[in-house]
Amino acid sequence: MRNKVLKMSAMILAAGLSCTFLLAGCSASGNSGGGSALGSESEKPVVSVSGGQTGQSEAAQEPVSTEWYIRTDAQMYYGGSYNADESWLTGGTDSQQTVYITASGGSGAWVGIYKAEDTNFQKAEKTYTLAEAEGFRYALPANALSAGDYVAALFPAEGASVPRATAAFTVTDSAVMTNKTQYFQNEQIVFSFYADTTNTSDNGGSYRWLGLYKKQDGGTYGGDYLKWVTLCGNQLISGQGYILQENKVGSVGWSSTYPVRAANAEAVWEPGSYELVLFGDGGYTNVLDKAEFTVTAGRAGKAYAPEAVYMNVYGAEKGVLSGEVLCSFAPDRFNASEVVAYWADDEGVLEGYLPFGAQRVTGNPQRYYAFENIMIPEGATNLRFYGKNADGLGDSYFRVDLPENAKAFGADETVLSEFAYLSDIHVGYTDYRLENGEAVGTEVVRNSNNYAAALNDIKTVSGADSDVFIVGDVTESGREEEWTLVDKITAENGFEDGVYYMLGNHDYYGVYDRGDWQKGTDFATAVSPFTDWVADKAAALGGAMAVGGGGLWYDVEVNGVHHISLNTEASDGDWVCAHLSAEQLAWLEERLEAIKGEPVFVYLHQPLTDTTSGTLPGEGWDHVKIDGVRSADRLKEILGKYPNAFFVSGHNHRELDSYRAVFPASTAQKNNFIQTGGTAYIDKEITPGVTLRHEGWYVRVYEDKVVFLGREFTTGMWLSGACYVYDLK
Repeated sequence: MRNKVLKMSAMILAAGLSCTFLLAGCSASGNSGGGSALGSESEKPVVSVSGGQTGQSEAAQEPVSTEWYIRTDAQMYYGGSYNADESWLTGGTDSQQTVYITASGGSGAWVGIYKAEDTNFQKAEKTYTLAEAEGFRYALPANALSAGDYVAALFPAEGASVPRATAAFTVTDSAVMTNKTQYFQNEQIVFSFYADTTNTSDNGGSYRWLGLYKKQDGGTYGGDYLKWVTLCGNQLISGQGYILQENKVGSVGWSSTYPVRAANAEAVWEPGSYELVLFGDGGYTNVLDKAEFTVTAGRAGKAYAPEAVYMNVYGAEKGVLSGEVLCSFAPDRFNASEVVAYWADDEGVLEGYLPFGAQRVTGNPQRYYAFENIMIPEGATNLRFYGKNADGLGDSYFRVDLPENAKAFGADETVLSEFAYLSDIHVGYTDYRLENGEAVGTEVVRNSNNYAAALNDIKTVSGADSDVFIVGDVTESGREEEWTLVDKITAENGFEDGVYYMLGNHDYYGVYDRGDWQKGTDFATAVSPFTDWVADKAAALGGAMAVGGGGLWYDVEVNGVHHISLNTEASDGDWVCAHLSAEQLAWLEERLEAIKGEPVFVYLHQPLTDTTSGTLPGEGWDHVKIDGVRSADRLKEILGKYPNAFFVSGHNHRELDSYRAVFPASTAQKNNFIQTGGTAYIDKEITPGVTLRHEGWYVRVYEDKVVFLGREFTTGMWLSGACYVYDLK
């Protein structure tokens, strides 16, 4: 499998980037300055690496019109179907990896998918026209193709035999790999896998798992593993990179007889040869694949920057960056486990922006996916790419200048409506107990402070009259005194008239028996603080707010833009699911039809299956039931009729610049899906130098675009990798 990966990387260099506009830059030391950038396509950029050595990379390709491009959203895809069962994880929904293809060209352009060996493009495995895609990403189920290497080719017209642009990708049955084959003792080992992660352990124990072994003769395995983890039900994502030394992967820790990295300390491995084995049957006999690597004595040292970075970018003249980025490391200077990128000007890193989320280095070259409709900020002239490993961020960087025609977004645009998103603020109390017959608790002060900090940041950025939408889990337990505390903090910060609430699962925890301090009540009583607020708000706004379900759902028009809040209607004891009825969905469709063609924002605390982070196969945080069935297909179907409807959810506390925190529209689902992160706290931390983030969005609506600007509220920093520009259809 490793040979296949290396071959595929070469295909990306040769096929995926050869027919598109390339940018290259230079490597330098420090946090500012740097060498001269590529001046023209005829120059060869000098690559300076920390230590004083220099070399040369090949000349950039002849520029091609940015109107012609094609790319896929990943290098490799798992081609099998994930099992459909009735477990808590899948709810009976078939799911599989999908090849998303983004392409642009003339009106008669079409795309063909070819096996890599079909270099003359004689027999397409699949074709479609750009007219059929209607400007959306094309969604091709990976299991529609057999295992192997492929090229997606963009042709200018019917009958054309020479493509204008190509993109390479691979479909695999199952695989496991490490990013290198040889490591030093303290070096972070990045592994990835492609496999079914569906929880089937109730069906005879047939689950897939990874085992780490000392290299063995004969290839037989048993209980003498060094570490192991099941891939099923642990929120491990097929295709993503993980660090082998980490104490925890997915949602569980390794089961281990081998030392792993302690808190704030590196792991030092015993020299020798190892195997990371992917098993397919819950036992030791069905070996699907394995990756072999060697650990040698010594230390890796600080991370080197990439030796070269290639970008094929589009839209820079409109203030938007989209495209692929390929980072290549020198073989003798490949010790980075992550790549981190910063916006910069000619003086240094741009102030006010956190770096793009660090991406694990799963191979060399490394394909870096930070740029999908990313807004170019004011003052940015280049990007700087750093390596990172167990010793932290490296001292050197590779600089890539933006195209000469690049500009900052928004200078020529008029904002029609602006508002902010918070979610999962969890204001309230914990450690409840009975005192004199009354339930009393301890305020979660940090959550209250984070909420207040977010409101103060909104005042600074958008003004005190800004509108704020809180997408569920407003309170910690849903108790009336917690809603009172929310109101108090909101009023103290001057936002009582401009805040709109939604229900999260924490907001109806009053239905549960919770020890001697809370006896569960009925659902209507548990959510009455929310429905009372809806009634008061509707009375104050009059015709600007339409209410249904006795106050459980509403449509409010704010500054000419509609916001539709869907909410759970019941609780069946599972603590987390949203329960929607056919009545609520019919009401939603009626409201969407009435404002068809306009931008509209639809909210539900819980996200939908196979959309944003936490809902992918194997993760299981798609907690939506419709008429009692764990499936959101009917809701997706309704939304899909209205491409200008943005679906916004909370619940999963994922970083806004993490993998799939946003999910762009495609031919399979013509809506953009947005996660709101977590204002109280974030579960996953991927940004160097930041220990805990408290996030949300600023949203700006223009005549033909909607912009989502990710924000870390407590530091007042923008999230470079979470500032998105979406065209309205």
